[in-house]
Amino acid sequence: MMKVYSIKYKNIKYLYSMGYKMLRREEIIELISVENFWARPQEVGIERDHYLKHLNRLAKAKDFSISIIGVRRSGKTFLTKQFLKKAIDSGLDPKQTLYVNLEDPRFHPYLSLELLDEIYQAYRTFVNKEGFALIVLDEVQNIKNWEKWVRRTMEKENVQIVMTGSTSSLLKTEVSTALTGRSLTLEVFPLSFHEFLKFKGVVLEDQLDVVKNKAKIERLFIEYLQFGGFPRVVLEEDEFLKREMLKELFDGIVMRDIVFRHGFRDVNSVKLVAELAIKSFSSLKSVSSLRNELAGILKRKVSPNFVAEVMEALRESYLLFTIPPFSPKIKDVKKYPKKIYAVDTGLATTVTLSFSKNLGRLVENAVALHLIKKYGENNLFYYRGKREVDFILREGLKITKAIQVTWDLREGYEREVKALLEAMDVFNLEEGIIVTADQEREEVYEDKEIRILPFWKFLLEFGDTTH
Repeated sequence: MMKVYSIKYKNIKYLYSMGYKMLRREEIIELISVENFWARPQEVGIERDHYLKHLNRLAKAKDFSISIIGVRRSGKTFLTKQFLKKAIDSGLDPKQTLYVNLEDPRFHPYLSLELLDEIYQAYRTFVNKEGFALIVLDEVQNIKNWEKWVRRTMEKENVQIVMTGSTSSLLKTEVSTALTGRSLTLEVFPLSFHEFLKFKGVVLEDQLDVVKNKAKIERLFIEYLQFGGFPRVVLEEDEFLKREMLKELFDGIVMRDIVFRHGFRDVNSVKLVAELAIKSFSSLKSVSSLRNELAGILKRKVSPNFVAEVMEALRESYLLFTIPPFSPKIKDVKKYPKKIYAVDTGLATTVTLSFSKNLGRLVENAVALHLIKKYGENNLFYYRGKREVDFILREGLKITKAIQVTWDLREGYEREVKALLEAMDVFNLEEGIIVTADQEREEVYEDKEIRILPFWKFLLEFGDTTH
């Protein structure tokens, strides 16, 4: 009979009963070596400077772990590889780094805390016996109770641990409960427009670069709206392949990060809710209206709790964001529907199968994402008074900006200005912003100023940062 080492672990006993053997440490090293700097050079992609700088600042707190969270395929893996390379370039021995891809299918039969133990012990046995170790656990949510292993290892070993995950529950639940006070968080999104231009070879160092490249920037902005900012999609030249990648990505997020992670059994209904929600991007939508749409398609009753749970899972997976109306009254916030925004305009066009008909909604979605990246989802609202304004921005305890978005300002100019002036009066703002397709000027209405900016210039002027 084959000997079961570490027999105290019930999971390992179960694996043996199912015909699996725990990987030997030599096998583990063989599997992980291909993705580690101590075995071979690694592809690190195009640097995303502002994320990398922020990550390096967080890493100065050596006694803290770091959680990098964001939608699947947003570039978290390349960011961690860039982070490890920077550390090595700054003098860290490559053997003092460890990268583990927990989505490697060869690990799937063994995903457990015991696997993490075996990987770590294999690394200590063959690579770095006792020195400091900078460890990256990529897509760590695949391991149940991973936070216990991180907390224990950070307390007992000479390590700093960076985790990535495709779900905000890393922040909301596991991290906030098990690692309270010992973990810092960085959210990563698909490429901003400034990053998108860099990936396309347009580097903007100053205003002169903007002026020289204006025609190219305007042309690329349309591509950015249509296909979005997922790095691999941006780098692909073939439009057919871009669309196929986006379809596969949407299905992957729905299946892996929503259906499997949350244990939903009705896969078809979950996917329909996801499609209906994404098709409603830049629009007001309530759970009850989504339920009614779903019931109409399925020709049967649908539980509102089911739709609410799927919508929360969609938000948790970063597939979409929801923006409430601004009101000091909680009942008003609950009474009125929220506005839905997709995490990427490329995903939105892929699901809706339409681009030209949705230009206005797409640019509103792009502005929403830009504001969420810069200021955080919890600081963004829409205004609902006699008229409606697309975005109200809060910084600290104060409302600081009112922003209206329209594709063609020539249609409904008076309506847009009146709505913005109303919100500016309510929040005592001296300046408002209208983001539009191609106009740029400043207008004064008594003691208030309205800046009118093209979309692409707004996205560049209110540039990259992390909240």
